[in-house]
Amino acid sequence: MTKVTNPYLKILDEITPTSNYIPKKQEYVVWYKSHYKTIAQQLHSDFCLQELVWAFQEFKILVSFLEHEQTIIEANNRYKLLEKENDEEVIEWLIEYENVYEYAEHFYCKYFEWEEEKIEQDKIIVSKELGIKIELSDFKEFIAFEETFNPLLNKYKNKFCTEELQPFNTRLQTMLEYHNIK
Repeated sequence: MTKVTNPYLKILDEITPTSNYIPKKQEYVVWYKSHYKTIAQQLHSDFCLQELVWAFQEFKILVSFLEHEQTIIEANNRYKLLEKENDEEVIEWLIEYENVYEYAEHFYCKYFEWEEEKIEQDKIIVSKELGIKIELSDFKEFIAFEETFNPLLNKYKNKFCTEELQPFNTRLQTMLEYHNIK
């Protein structure tokens, strides 16, 4: 990959993957936080700078996902300890992590469902034009949480669904309260 010469885009050289190294998610977070103010204060008239601002927006989304990673790891660990046949225990777990699930779901949809070509083999493509990729394994906790939480949430929401309470736009807690459960 060629080195970037635009002074604003040179900061991308700090984090652009090479053929034998892709930065880890922690490196992207540190890089994003150290350059965010510089980019936020620039005018957006230069085409190259617009590309950098767009890349920073993608990193902002990734960093916001990562702010919830510890809670997602905790949720995954707690799920392993649940008595899966005990509906009450599973529902309590779902309610406790329903807010955090929104971050995992948004991550999953963004990279697996909404935009084509966001995954290339075992990498998440942040910017194809700039060659910025992240190892998919860095987000294994998000993927595991999504693949566990979503089917269970849908199962119980569908169970308590009514004309007024559709599963798509109603929280599980609201559905349970409507049915006087808990």
